[in-house]
Amino acid sequence: MVAESASSTPTLCINTALVPITHGTIRATGIGTATGLPAGVTAAWASNTITISGTPTASGTFNYTIPLTGGCGTVNATGTITVTPNNTIARSSAVGTDAQTLCINTALTNITYTTTTATGATVTGLPGGVTGNWSANVVTITGTPSVAGTFTYTVTMTGGCTGGTNTITGTITVLPNNTIALSSGAGTNNQVVCMNTAMTPITFGTTTATGATVAGLPAGVTSNWSGNVVTISGTPTVTGFFDYTVTMTGGCTAGVNTATGQIRVDNTILLTSGAGSNNRTLCINTALSHITYGTTGATGATVTGLPTGVGGVWASNVVTISGTPSVSGTFNYTVTMTGGCSASPNTATGTITVVPTNTATLSSGPGSDNRVLCINTSLINITYATTIATGATVAGLPSGVTGTWNSNVVTISGTPSVSGTFNYSILLTGGCGTVNAIGTIIVRPNNTI
Repeated sequence: MVAESASSTPTLCINTALVPITHGTIRATGIGTATGLPAGVTAAWASNTITISGTPTASGTFNYTIPLTGGCGTVNATGTITVTPNNTIARSSAVGTDAQTLCINTALTNITYTTTTATGATVTGLPGGVTGNWSANVVTITGTPSVAGTFTYTVTMTGGCTGGTNTITGTITVLPNNTIALSSGAGTNNQVVCMNTAMTPITFGTTTATGATVAGLPAGVTSNWSGNVVTISGTPTVTGFFDYTVTMTGGCTAGVNTATGQIRVDNTILLTSGAGSNNRTLCINTALSHITYGTTGATGATVTGLPTGVGGVWASNVVTISGTPSVSGTFNYTVTMTGGCSASPNTATGTITVVPTNTATLSSGPGSDNRVLCINTSLINITYATTIATGATVAGLPSGVTGTWNSNVVTISGTPSVSGTFNYSILLTGGCGTVNAIGTIIVRPNNTI
């Protein structure tokens, strides 16, 4: 006969000592071989009591049977021992997701862990904006980190049998957005230098970027990125204003990704009165439309080669050429800057062409501009040589007589068909000024009686 104890069907964790189970026996003299006990658990009989004890090393549900020996009949002691395995946790998201590197304010690729036997889990050490949740035996880490840094997180299971692997860790590295800042001193990003003179190096410190490019530098100046520092240096070989831009590459580009500055290489001189205005053509004694040049770096300027009546002055970094030429000719002028960086291109040139006033000069002989002849008699040609003009008209001639202009010569010719005194005038067209030449043709009528 067997009398069972109240603990004959216990549930316990693996590798945890079993609270002994006892069965009282009557008239038995011992026990046979016990079956169905988990490994690590044994049964023993003494003083009419079966004692089951030990530490189970295997998990599962174990229905045991212990036969009594001696006495009358066949009697077995039976029961069930349930051994729960220890908690387990294992990454179930893609390889490497538990060691992510991402940019701040960028969604995290979900990290998941599968758990067994636990009744819950907590996650600590996550960056702001990222959370961990346990549901249906799965821990999910998700969100968008709002702070930068390296975060080692720990997943800890709750409930179940915690004697096994109860935690797991991972790392989330959150990179800040790129930054760039001038590191070579206030104002060095905007420099004024002389051509062919080494500039003061300009440096910018960067973060998170993997490189940087610089556009807009003058010839002779280069840039280099190394150790998170952009260095701009060199000797400019051209003059002018150079607006450069530093652009970072790689890293987290949602932040400040560029920096700008200007390198001004003196001296410079630039025509500011309009394209082509440095070359002018005008009539003598006519006011010149101003020719202007903007200068940088210089402390003054001189202008040589101008026609009489025209001068050049420098004030407030502007050269102004103005006046009224009183002589004609072609004048090649030169503007030369003084002071500043004299090694730079220091001059500018142009041409002022002063056209003289039109002229008309009698070329058919003295007195030939005043002719007397009979009606219907051919006029001996009257000619005038002209300069500058592009044409001429003749007014006041008698009928039958005309004036023509060709190859800078006015020719008056023909046969007058009317009598009288005819005061003619020649008006030149084109060129400079209004020039008239005058003369008289007297046509006598035929004799009458």
